[in-house]
Amino acid sequence: MSRTGSTGWLLQRASGLLLFALVIAHFVLTHFMGPEKRLYADVARRFADPLWKAFDLGLLTLALAHGWYGIWGIAQDYLKSGAARVLALVCCLTAALALFSLGAVTILTFRAV
Repeated sequence: MSRTGSTGWLLQRASGLLLFALVIAHFVLTHFMGPEKRLYADVARRFADPLWKAFDLGLLTLALAHGWYGIWGIAQDYLKSGAARVLALVCCLTAALALFSLGAVTILTFRAV
């Protein structure tokens, strides 16, 4: 199954569906439920809960992995040179890891002031 790229194709579609569900849940729970005005105290209370941290970290991880794999697929389609593909892979991975690091540090180390 993986020789033809169908595994990656299937994982990309599955992660897209899961992302859709998680983003809808995020918007409903964060922006449409609760107080009309979202205050700092509300965000601090949310980030104090380990389940919310896990939810947000999962959403971050899934979004970055889905985006990285999509960009990588586009690069594979358009870049014919092996060196250009390696450079694109390194750039995409570096960006994804940097964004994941920033997001994870923000989520995991958030402390209410």
